[in-house]
Amino acid sequence: ISDMNRGLEYPGIKSIIRHQPGDFFGGAVVSPFKATEAEQMVQYYKLKKKIDAGAQFIVTQLGYDARKFHEVLLFMKQNGFNIPLMGNIYILPFGAAKMMNRNDLPGSVVTDKLLADLDRERNDPDKGEKTRILRAARMYAILKGMGYSGVHIGGHNIKYEQVEEIIRQGEALTRQWTSLIRYFDYPIDNGFYYFEHDPTTGLNRERPTQRQNRPLDVEVECNYGFSRLFHKMMFEPGKKLYDVMKGLCVKVQGTQMEGIFHKLEHLTKVLLFDCKDCGDCALIDLAYLCPMSQCPKNQRNGACGGSFQGWCEVFPKKRQCIYVRAYARLKKHGEEAHLTKDIVPPCNWDLYQTSSWINYYLGKDHTSKKQS
Repeated sequence: ISDMNRGLEYPGIKSIIRHQPGDFFGGAVVSPFKATEAEQMVQYYKLKKKIDAGAQFIVTQLGYDARKFHEVLLFMKQNGFNIPLMGNIYILPFGAAKMMNRNDLPGSVVTDKLLADLDRERNDPDKGEKTRILRAARMYAILKGMGYSGVHIGGHNIKYEQVEEIIRQGEALTRQWTSLIRYFDYPIDNGFYYFEHDPTTGLNRERPTQRQNRPLDVEVECNYGFSRLFHKMMFEPGKKLYDVMKGLCVKVQGTQMEGIFHKLEHLTKVLLFDCKDCGDCALIDLAYLCPMSQCPKNQRNGACGGSFQGWCEVFPKKRQCIYVRAYARLKKHGEEAHLTKDIVPPCNWDLYQTSSWINYYLGKDHTSKKQS
């Protein structure tokens, strides 16, 4: 998008073709409404990558916990992310809330306590409409009072007059926004918070929760230790086996031995990592978990927003999010911040079904380009 705004350039038949600069104001999304430490941290790690990649504003995903709204605002301030943050306000009826509570709309969080409140409200003469508008107006006031740059107001079949009323009431309530925090006390049971709780305000202190001694969200498999050992021996420049492997790849490339070498490599990686032979391997980026085989969305830069209680959006209660697993693996060695390190480019499909080891050692894949 940044390149498009500057004006794309690419080789034509006779000369360089230059497009007119664009004016696209690109933003991104983050969810502060995650249940576990690993789930929440990988959201914030990916947020950093999104901003580093050029996101010009951030919108929260959907939730109703005031402390969590405050959390992401503090996180951005403490990390120097000086771009607009927008709060997501959804006018929430009981039917949609039931779906969100069941996790039928991944990324949207409605707790049992909030669902029970909505269940009572729908018995009002207007079926809870005034209360829904008031809830949205209170959220508007809180977000403005906290320091959010703006809000996104949404809902199913909402009318212009309803949006107008939310803004009118919200503006009137803003002066007393701190007194409204109690209306958004909807924490996830045993949920993780990045900052310590401030019982005086009901929000957060500016001191992060100590995470070092917290238990890992998931068990770390023994093959990760094996992978780390061989990585240090074979894939770190300057180590003896690195030079041996590089020399071997130079010799076999383009010969009849290349096919045999590739098949042996692929067989090994299928057994260890369920390798899909993309040729542009991202195992190093994800604590030796393959995003091509173990993430349905093939995410290479961080988790999507749809995980729930650590489970993958596509395979709930069957497969844990690959980034939750990667976080646990790295945290065990005090290296979890590695997940913020680099923006990983999309898979280079020109390398599909070629030897990723040859591509790495001979400078063809994305990892070797980072190290050069």
